Amino acid sequence: MDTLILIYCLSFSVYLIGLRIAILQYQHPSPEKHLGDTLNALSSHAEHPPLYYLLARGWAALSGSSVADMRALPAIISLFALPAIYWLCWELFQSPLVGGIAMMLVMVSPFHFLYAQEAREYSLWTTIILLSSAALLRAIRVNNKVSWAIYGVTVALNFYTHLLAVLVSISHGIYVLAEQYTNKTKIIVNYLISSLGGILAFSPWLVIVVINLMEIHETIKGSREPLSFSTLVDKWFLNFNRIFLDVELGGYNFIWVLISLYALYFLTRKVPKKVGSFVLILIGVTALTLIIPDVVFEGRRSTIMRYLAPCCIGIEIAVAYWLAHLLTAEKARSRTLGKRLTAFIMSAGIIGGSISSQADVWWTKSVSRSGAYKPVAEILEQSDRPLLISHAGQAIGTLAISHELDPDIHLQLLPKNQLPEIPNSFPNVFVLDSFDEIVQPLQAEKNYQFESVHRHRDEAYLWKLQN
Repeated sequence: MDTLILIYCLSFSVYLIGLRIAILQYQHPSPEKHLGDTLNALSSHAEHPPLYYLLARGWAALSGSSVADMRALPAIISLFALPAIYWLCWELFQSPLVGGIAMMLVMVSPFHFLYAQEAREYSLWTTIILLSSAALLRAIRVNNKVSWAIYGVTVALNFYTHLLAVLVSISHGIYVLAEQYTNKTKIIVNYLISSLGGILAFSPWLVIVVINLMEIHETIKGSREPLSFSTLVDKWFLNFNRIFLDVELGGYNFIWVLISLYALYFLTRKVPKKVGSFVLILIGVTALTLIIPDVVFEGRRSTIMRYLAPCCIGIEIAVAYWLAHLLTAEKARSRTLGKRLTAFIMSAGIIGGSISSQADVWWTKSVSRSGAYKPVAEILEQSDRPLLISHAGQAIGTLAISHELDPDIHLQLLPKNQLPEIPNSFPNVFVLDSFDEIVQPLQAEKNYQFESVHRHRDEAYLWKLQN
């Protein structure tokens, strides 16, 4: 128990002329806005259920809304994933060692490390998946009203955190119906009642999701971008890597695929069927739901790592069990192998986390989109009294770049279909990724001349006014 305590402790659209970057760099809760306003704003992006964002608003009101403050919330939430995975492993194996190793795997995993820094819902979702899964197994084991009520609450929290929670609930339902509980009507009835209660609690947001279904479909259209089958396989292999190392190894990513698949195979051979099936079903429902449409209809859903949190959890549990079995084996050779594998996997996670922590942009921020932010910021910083012009469609890019800029730099953020009035007081005027919306109309209507000063993905991204 002292070892486990030590492991836990170690884990620890507006028009603005001449607006200063400092105003945009940090977003603060408005005292004029209340909880209803927050919910109304969130409902326009119904693909993101409101639980995390309501927590974030409350957190900002209490502790501040700087970047450090807002990243502190998911970091703190991610710490709860450690006891949560220990609890889940206890319900599965009744082994402190498996739980302790699983905690260490989560602690050093680049996947969890990166999303613990993201001011988004993914660390919360991971934690709730673990809690809900453990609560289900406990409810099955003790089968009383309190335990099933707790599970029902976790179902609701899961749905209010991420829409893909439906896949976790489906995996739980398949597990309950597929295992030996099929001849225990009371367990099935209690499960259905608890799940229905959680779904009913989510029904207000479910109505909003249904109303905004077309907008959600359009918002996530990027996940339907076609990829060749070979590219899909490469990215699947890379995702195995990202659980443990997160450094591109090319063909050697297969090492992590092999470790993961063998751990799952070993788990199913050594544990009771009900234990192995829980892990496999948790992984399989999410994986197959995302993979099949990508293969049949083309897309990239199954390559988006944040969608695969249930799969990552299942793989980490399988690896933890395998390592624990090796470390306690009767044969000295097996124990030695277990120590070396454990050291290798833990070291890989630490190395991967160290590398990503030093990078300007990592894959969680979409290098293809955000890789231009820092070079653009450097160009602006090196210019004398620059003015940056952008339109509403580039609000996210403008905001991201602002965090790299001196607070005194000015900008114009334009609504759609409106051209800027360029003041004479700025010797250097730049336009951000808006050729069709700003650059071309100004050249055609006002005879302004622009040159491209930075290209990204073989396209002009930053333009500079020449006259």
